[in-house]
Amino acid sequence: MNNRLYRKLALQNIQKNKNIFFPFVVACVAMIAMFYMMHGIQMQTNQRVFYGANHMRDILKFGTIIMGIFSVFVLFYTNAFLIKQRSKEFGLYNILGMEKKHIAKVIFWEIAYIGTGSIVLALFFGMLLSRLMFLILLRMLQLKTDYDFAIYPNSIKVTIILFMVLFGVMIILNTIQVYCLKPIDLMRSSQEGEKEPKAKWFIAILGVLFLGIGYYISLTTKNVLAAWSIFFIAVLCVIAGTYLLFLSGSIVLLKMLKKNKNFYYHKTHFISVSGMMYRMKQNAVGLANICILSTGVLVVLSTVVSLYMGMNNIFRNRYPQDVLTSYIYEDKEEITKENHYNFQKVKIALEKRAEKKNVRIKNYNAYFDYNTCGKMIDNTFVQDMDIMDSNKMQMIRVRLLSDYNTDFGKNVTLQKGEILISNWTEHNILEKTFCIGKQSYKIKEEVNFAKGIKEKNKVENWIEKNKGVPVITIIVPSLQDMQNMVDIINREENNEIEKTNIYYNLCFDLTGNYNQKEAFCKGLRDAINQTGIARLAIVEDIFTPRQEFLGIYGSLFFIGIFIGVMFLLTTVLIIYYKQISEGYDDRRRFQIMQKVGMSKVETKHVIRNQILLVFFLPILLAVIHIVVAFDIIKKLLLAMHYDNTPLFINCTIGTVIIFVVVYGMVYSLTARTYHKIVEGNS
Repeated sequence: MNNRLYRKLALQNIQKNKNIFFPFVVACVAMIAMFYMMHGIQMQTNQRVFYGANHMRDILKFGTIIMGIFSVFVLFYTNAFLIKQRSKEFGLYNILGMEKKHIAKVIFWEIAYIGTGSIVLALFFGMLLSRLMFLILLRMLQLKTDYDFAIYPNSIKVTIILFMVLFGVMIILNTIQVYCLKPIDLMRSSQEGEKEPKAKWFIAILGVLFLGIGYYISLTTKNVLAAWSIFFIAVLCVIAGTYLLFLSGSIVLLKMLKKNKNFYYHKTHFISVSGMMYRMKQNAVGLANICILSTGVLVVLSTVVSLYMGMNNIFRNRYPQDVLTSYIYEDKEEITKENHYNFQKVKIALEKRAEKKNVRIKNYNAYFDYNTCGKMIDNTFVQDMDIMDSNKMQMIRVRLLSDYNTDFGKNVTLQKGEILISNWTEHNILEKTFCIGKQSYKIKEEVNFAKGIKEKNKVENWIEKNKGVPVITIIVPSLQDMQNMVDIINREENNEIEKTNIYYNLCFDLTGNYNQKEAFCKGLRDAINQTGIARLAIVEDIFTPRQEFLGIYGSLFFIGIFIGVMFLLTTVLIIYYKQISEGYDDRRRFQIMQKVGMSKVETKHVIRNQILLVFFLPILLAVIHIVVAFDIIKKLLLAMHYDNTPLFINCTIGTVIIFVVVYGMVYSLTARTYHKIVEGNS
């Protein structure tokens, strides 16, 4: 046989098996095009300099790597399906006299044609859509620019090399599989999994245990630090539990249904249950894959959509006021004598600078505070900056009574040794004292900062809602009492590195156009230092980091959409191939059922029941995963200063609805294909 005949036979095979080859080609083109677009956009940002570019490059690079890794998974999964479905065909070729090396050559030309065509089509569509994708990204970042998207030869080269290697590995693996199997194995390999599996209770219980551990972690995690440290452990437990439940738990459930005579001995239930159980080991992996990928789609899309839509809220949470300046306070005679803490000098300097930059300062907010982290032992606080159990992490914040009375319009008085405290009842409602080391303070009253104040920026200064760590606020009578408390904490810690300090904070807002405000903030630290004020620690504003902020969140949204689409495409492919595979396996069985008296109407009813049961079980479990993980994801978002829970709920619900609609459309299409195959029409 010459190469021309192999090529002709390969083309005929592709045409005759278009039902299984076409989705494979679509998957190849989509994955290659998405990888090329991501790499091209990454190359484009490497050539540009703008605010946020560094973060954007890192995120795009990460997205490109994820695209490459996932492309390997998708292409090899679909290739494995192709070989399994055509094993009987290859076995027939071998029995009719075609040697295995000839079959290998046919496979080589099939993959060569598909690979070459997919790469060419993908690069064409990728180049066509890259400019649009890049403009969308710039729009997300709110960049007004005349950047012109270019085609980068390096992106083309990397894409071609990567996917040529992948297609080459496919050819090698397929050839090895053909050479390793005997003709009778090739004829029967598509029928693997026909033995009724046993109910493995131990594995099913293990699956419930893993899933329970993952759920427990998600539901009991108390703060952001704990969420970041154990989130991936919870994810791995849920993934393991999902696979084990589908592998063995589903069989255990079907066995239980089989034992229920009232349910099982019904003509539709009998066929559906027995049919699913007959090949459940094979189905289980595909169903678990669908469930995990569906969960991934829902998590990624709901999260990135929430972050992008809530960017302004996130930015304002990070910067409650336009400008924040902080100064380390030290109660030292040599500093105070030099009048370094006369902040009136700072205000005068700020007003002069504002006049020069054509802006106006308003809403001054000045206050002393002290913050530290540790843990609570009964009613005693112990500072511990390196606490290992982040679930026990506790933050305390100390404020002055004068600031509290001014901001809330109160006229509270405190005697020496008395304090006001917030968030205390959740620790110990019976305790009327708060202790630091051996020093005890009498709690005069528990206060609630959520009520009694109208100015939003002052609310933000009192309520630490974005830390993600439980906060107890303590109000002391005077600055000297605050300093004494700090001295006790530092003395108890007895570690020079861990010494903590009181800060004086001066915050304010600006009026004027954006460029004028940004000009005022640039160089502000130098202007304050010229006043001679002591220990300037922090100068932050909401204007200068805005583009960097948009670069991070806009890029995350862009990558999230890409990854979500990729997960969705993979889910659709797995569903489609699973339905086709099951259709061919079920065809002979349903034909036998019709021969013994089952009508076509009854056959369709059985098919619909079986597909519905198998189809919507993964999406149901995926929604349960999302509901359970909602709280821990919300805590993870707090680390990014996102606290808009209603928006997150709406985005999650919207994502679930859209995904279920798409999932239903896929169900409709694949059910039709499955029905045609079972009836012998395809």
